[in-house]
Amino acid sequence: MVVTENGNYRFVKKALTFVFTLFIPFLSFSQDDRFQAGVAAEERGHFATALRSWIPLAEEGVPEAQNNVGHMYEKGQGVAQNYSVAMQWYRRAAESELAEAQLNIGLLYYYGYGVATNHREAVSWFRLAAENELPEAEYMLALSYEQGTGISLDYREARRLFLKSARANYAPAQMMYSFMLQAGEGLEDSDPFRAYIWGKIAEQNGSEEALDVTSISSILLEDEEVAEADLIIERCLTQGLDTCP
Repeated sequence: MVVTENGNYRFVKKALTFVFTLFIPFLSFSQDDRFQAGVAAEERGHFATALRSWIPLAEEGVPEAQNNVGHMYEKGQGVAQNYSVAMQWYRRAAESELAEAQLNIGLLYYYGYGVATNHREAVSWFRLAAENELPEAEYMLALSYEQGTGISLDYREARRLFLKSARANYAPAQMMYSFMLQAGEGLEDSDPFRAYIWGKIAEQNGSEEALDVTSISSILLEDEEVAEADLIIERCLTQGLDTCP
């Protein structure tokens, strides 16, 4: 996590946690039953039971199960924590171009879990997962551009990727897009109007950090501008985020 200063407030930019797979589109009924049994067990905290459901599927080559087994080793849930084994399973899943596994490999390099920290390598994996339109990966790639971590600083590309992820209803991206607009990063000036819109959407999507942005943007806006923004927010939430400004 990186803390940056902007104006009179401090803003916390959070990196991502590892991504778990809950659904598989193309499995036999038997495989799907076993996979979902593992999901149900994991949600109850029965991690060893979840692993018993997923390991046979992972060994059969089901990439989503491979990713989840890797996740369990990475977290040390139901098994001794082992980042090297986690990486092995993530790589096997990534061979099938599973975006979640590509992202998880990137995160291991980003944090330096079981490997030397390598932000450039992390970015290459984030990009692969983002090309598969995984919102969490778009967020991490955007964060890398916004911070200049493992890649050249590029606010314009960061905003584009944050917006793409935000429109997929990913709250951290909504919050970060709002922050960039309010801070005026890569812009001639700040944009409190749009910052307020996306900050409020992020708030409604569970982002407490967005309050830091909207509390400032609302002060900078006139009452009629806030009222107009609230109408746009309502339209965005009811008609979809694809056309939200």
